Amino acid sequence: MTIEDYDVETCAPGDLSEADLVTCFAIIRSGDAVNSATMRSDLPRASVLVLARKGDRIVGVGAIKPVRLLYASKIATRSGVPFDSDTAELGYVAVDTGHRGHQLSHRIVAKLLSKHQGPLFATTSVDPMKRTLAKAGFVKQEHEWDGRTGKLSLWLREEVRDWIGDDFEPQAFSVDKVNQVLTPARPRGKAPQG
Repeated sequence: MTIEDYDVETCAPGDLSEADLVTCFAIIRSGDAVNSATMRSDLPRASVLVLARKGDRIVGVGAIKPVRLLYASKIATRSGVPFDSDTAELGYVAVDTGHRGHQLSHRIVAKLLSKHQGPLFATTSVDPMKRTLAKAGFVKQEHEWDGRTGKLSLWLREEVRDWIGDDFEPQAFSVDKVNQVLTPARPRGKAPQG
């Protein structure tokens, strides 16, 4: 199998059949890092949902979860890092064990980020997900705390980025909120060329 064998696309949670939801739940649950009851409630309410498919089979999933004020506040307290409690969370990124090693988590996260504007947070105790988050422009915060499957860390992403091709190399943009325009940011200390 190659990376080209997989389709990674957004979908509306309401468009999933019950069987598709059950498949997504099973893939996410296999990571043993989430509360199953919360996942069953939140995944169908995700603001952005991305599925990785091999043919018609769902083999990976990720979401921008619905804002949960109390949960975000709890994470800020546990991490020792204050952040706005109405910050959305990137999560439920999981790939079926038989399809790992094909950069699907990177592609899922890139697709999620392409459909979301604004700051995000994520938590993880899993090293491959830490690498995925770092590559996607999230910054690990220093304090870790005990979670269900190990030491959890908080990751924050605040700037708008442009994803270029399959390299997933971020390019920073500045945001003109008045005119609602994104312009590529100049590297610090460099004059415009022209």
